[in-house]
Amino acid sequence: MRFSSILSKDEIKKFKEYLDIYIRKDQSFHFGVANDIAIIYPTTFDTFHAARKFYAIDDYSLEGLAHFLGVEIKGRLHVSPEKMAIDERTLKYNEQDVIEEVRIFLHLVQQGLPLAFITGMPFELLFPSGATKMWDYMAMIRAAYHKKIMPPLCRVYDVAKKLLEYKGKKKDIVEKVRRDGASKEVLRVAKYGDEMPDWVEYPFLIYDEKNKDIAYHFPGGMTIKPDRDANSHFVPWYKVIVADVGAMYPTILRAINAGADTVRLAKDEEPDDWIWLKKVPERFIEEVKPVIKEGTEEFIDKGVLMGVKISKEPGVVNLAMKGIMNFIKKLKQEMKEKSGKEKQILSMMYQSLKAARNAGTHGILSAPTVSCRQFNLWGAALITTKGQKILYDTLKTLERNGARVVYGDTDGIYVACSRAASRKLREALGAIPDGEDWIIHPSKVLEIIDYCNKKWRNALNYEEFELEAEEHEAMIFVKHKNYLIFDVEDRNVIMITKGNNFKGSDKPDIARIVLKDIMLDVLKENLEWKDEEEARRKVKDSIMKVTLEKVKNLDIEKFDLDAFTLIQSVQPHERYKPNPDGSPSVYGERAAALEKLVGKLVVRRKFRFVVTKKPLPGIRNPTKSGVKPIHYMYPVELLEDRNQIDMEWYKEMIKNFVQGAFGLPSLESCRQYGLDRWM
Repeated sequence: MRFSSILSKDEIKKFKEYLDIYIRKDQSFHFGVANDIAIIYPTTFDTFHAARKFYAIDDYSLEGLAHFLGVEIKGRLHVSPEKMAIDERTLKYNEQDVIEEVRIFLHLVQQGLPLAFITGMPFELLFPSGATKMWDYMAMIRAAYHKKIMPPLCRVYDVAKKLLEYKGKKKDIVEKVRRDGASKEVLRVAKYGDEMPDWVEYPFLIYDEKNKDIAYHFPGGMTIKPDRDANSHFVPWYKVIVADVGAMYPTILRAINAGADTVRLAKDEEPDDWIWLKKVPERFIEEVKPVIKEGTEEFIDKGVLMGVKISKEPGVVNLAMKGIMNFIKKLKQEMKEKSGKEKQILSMMYQSLKAARNAGTHGILSAPTVSCRQFNLWGAALITTKGQKILYDTLKTLERNGARVVYGDTDGIYVACSRAASRKLREALGAIPDGEDWIIHPSKVLEIIDYCNKKWRNALNYEEFELEAEEHEAMIFVKHKNYLIFDVEDRNVIMITKGNNFKGSDKPDIARIVLKDIMLDVLKENLEWKDEEEARRKVKDSIMKVTLEKVKNLDIEKFDLDAFTLIQSVQPHERYKPNPDGSPSVYGERAAALEKLVGKLVVRRKFRFVVTKKPLPGIRNPTKSGVKPIHYMYPVELLEDRNQIDMEWYKEMIKNFVQGAFGLPSLESCRQYGLDRWM
C-alpha cells in the first residue's frame, strides 16, 4: 500500500509494518474457487469455515448460525447495506453483530481447539480442509519425524487418465517425461522417480478408458435395505440397538496396520492377508499377475480375493490414529465422571474428534477424484474386506440368537428389541405407561455384541477393537438411508431425521416442525403391535390421516414468523439470463420487482421471504408453483400483516413434503383389496 485517500503517510507506514509482521497472504478455496485471504498471527478463527466443518445446516450466515445455536439477540436490528450510515442505528447494528459473532465463536472454539491440537493444524488450514487434506497433514508430520517419503499431491483419477499413454515401468515413465515433457499434474508425480506410487505402472486399474469411469470396485459397508432385504419398512420398531460400525474401521486400521505406506500387492510370494475386489480389469490380472483366489465366504457375491503384503512397522496414518483414539478414550472416561455444562463441553469435543477419527480410514486411502497424497487401493480394500467379515459374522451371530435385524448400512447393524414402546417413551408422549413386548431383550443383544467384540479382539490380536452399542427408543425406516429416530431427553421426545427424503432443504421450517408433530401422533396411535404387516398398514394409514388433520387445523398464530421463511439469494436483475424468447426469467422478474421495494441491488444479497397471497408489485403474469412460487415471495422485513401470508400454499406444501418423504402415492386413505375379496 502506497497511497490512500483516508490514511496519512505515517499511518500507511505503521499499517504496512503491521501487515509485514502479523499478516501472511494465503488462498482459501470455496467450491474450487481460489480467494486471496489474510491470515492474522498468531491465529485467525473463521467462524464461517468452522461452522461448515462441524454443522450440516442450510444457512451459514451470521443470522442463520446465531439462530441455529440459539444465541441470537432478541429483537435485534437489521440494516440493509443501502441504509447503512455513520449513525447510532448502524453502530448498534454493528455492535449486535459483534456480540453474536463472539457467542458463536465461544460455541465453535470448544470443538475447534481440541481438533486443532490433535491434528497439529492451525485453524486457517484445518477448517477449510476436507478429510484427505487433514489426514495428509497429520501423516506428513509423522513422515518427517520417521524420515519417510510422502507420495506427491495429486488427483489420482486425472493423472491415471493421462498416464495411459506412458506404458511401462517407473523408469520408462520418467524417461518419456524427460524426453517429451508432460502436463503439470504428471510432472509433479514423475519427479519422484523410483519413489512414485506403484499405481503409475497400471493406470488402467484406476481409469476405465472405455466407460470413462473408475475401473475398480471394492465393497463398502454391509447393506441391509429395509424395503428389499429386511422387510422392516414402515413398522414402528421399539428399543433399537445399533452395533456402531463407525468406531470399527479405525480399530481395524490400527489392528492390521492398513495404510498408504504399509500395504502393497503380493506378487510371486505368500500373502500376509487377502482383500476382496468386486471388479478388476482383466488386463490388470493378465499383465500384473497378482496372487488371486476365488472367494469362498458367503458374503462374497462376485469378484476375486487378491493377496497383499503388510509392513511390520506402524504406518504414518496408524501413528496419527493412535493419538486421536487415545484422546477419545480419555474423553469418554471423563464424560462418565462429569455432568451439566462440563459434560456438554466434553461431548462437543468428543463429537468433533469422533468425526475426524471415522474419516481417517478407507476413505482417505481410496479417494481417486480428490487431491491427496495417500491413495492406496490395497490398504482401503484391506480395511473394508476385514470389515465385511466382521459385520457378516456379527449379523449371523445375532440372527442365530433370535435377533430381528431391521437395517444395515455404513453406520452399523440395527436390531429391534420390542414390539411395544417403553414406559419412558409412553410417558414422554403423554400415553398410559405399559410394559414392553420383547422380540429379544436388549441385555441379550448387548451380550452378543460383547461376545463378537471379544471374538474379534482375539482374532485381530488387538484389545481396543470395539463395535460400539447405541440405543434408541424407537425407529421407523422408509427406505435405504432414509429413516426416523425417536429418543427421550428431559422427558421430551426428540425426533432425528436421516436421509434426503426428510431433508427438505428447499422447504421452510414449518414443514419439519409439522412433520415432527405428525410422527409423534403416529407413534401415539401405534404404541404396540403384534403382526408386522398389520403394523405397516396401520402406520401408513396413520401418517395419511394425521397429516390431513394437522394441515386442516394449522394455525398461523402458533408459529414464529421464522417458521414460514425461505432464504434465497437475489442478484441485480440484469445479471439473470433471459428466456429463449428474450423475455426476462422468473428470477429476473422477481429481482426487478424487489428493486422497486428495497432499492437498486448492486451485489448478490440474501433475503428472507414468505409466500404471500398477492404477487410482488409490477409482475404482469405471475405464476405460483407448488415448489418455488418465485413471483409470490415477499421480503419478511416488508411484511405488514400476517394475513398476507398464503396459508393455503403452506398447507399444500406440507402435504406434498410428507407424501414425498414417505413415498406415498396419495394422502387420501384408501384400502386396496385382492380379487379374492370380490369372489
